[in-house]
Amino acid sequence: DDGQAKVVRDIFRWYLDGASVLGIIKKLSVAGVPSPTGKETWNKRSVEKILENEKYTGTVTLLDSATQQYEFQMKECHPPIITESEFRAVQEEKKKRSNIVTDDDGTRRSSRKYSSKKK
Repeated sequence: DDGQAKVVRDIFRWYLDGASVLGIIKKLSVAGVPSPTGKETWNKRSVEKILENEKYTGTVTLLDSATQQYEFQMKECHPPIITESEFRAVQEEKKKRSNIVTDDDGTRRSSRKYSSKKK
């Protein structure tokens, strides 16, 4: 549906323009855009899932449920809503904004970059 495609494009554009996920939710609320579930209010996870979903580029990745490994990737399965470069740019921006760091031993934890805790 063209209306839903416009919302997805807007979400990606706003994020790349520097809006936070909560800022995007405010913009959607002001515009009166219903959430994907049809509710008046959007939640943070709904916007995050849209920003993480590669299917909007026209690519479908299938997961083997037994091994939890990605098995097949099909490109151009449906018309893309955003470009692959827009999708990659959002993923890079998400990494820059994330406070999750990986230690040398592979442990993932929240960064203390702006914390008053001793490092």
